[in-house]
Amino acid sequence: MKILAATIVFCLADSFATHAQASLAKLKNAPLHAGDSRSFEAPFKKLVAYSRDAMVDAGLELESTEKIDDRTYMMIGKTRASGFSWGEMVRVTVIMDDDNGNKSTVRVYTKKRVKINITAKGSYSNTIFSNIETKVEFGE
Repeated sequence: MKILAATIVFCLADSFATHAQASLAKLKNAPLHAGDSRSFEAPFKKLVAYSRDAMVDAGLELESTEKIDDRTYMMIGKTRASGFSWGEMVRVTVIMDDDNGNKSTVRVYTKKRVKINITAKGSYSNTIFSNIETKVEFGE
């Protein structure tokens, strides 16, 4: 009986890990215009740093940060599964809008790890935008 229970737990954990990787790939490959957006007037490089800090301040664990091109950065963050939620994954892209690098658009795209996760937060957009606004305003 113990062997059967251990096998079931292992299969469920393996299935969840495979699903999480597939969800991460879908999030990463979603169109860059997906999600909520807000424009900020701040130097592009600072806005990338502010966005990364805003994700951590929102309770996300950074999974990856990559430069897509000279005008675009993409960051992926995640929350861990808990007793109440399977967790969420959040993609933040920073896209330079002008050639001077003084105005950029930040897009926040949140996805539940499991669609039926009714206890998931749903969206990190407002929290991340608010955190960025504070940093832009006070120049942290």
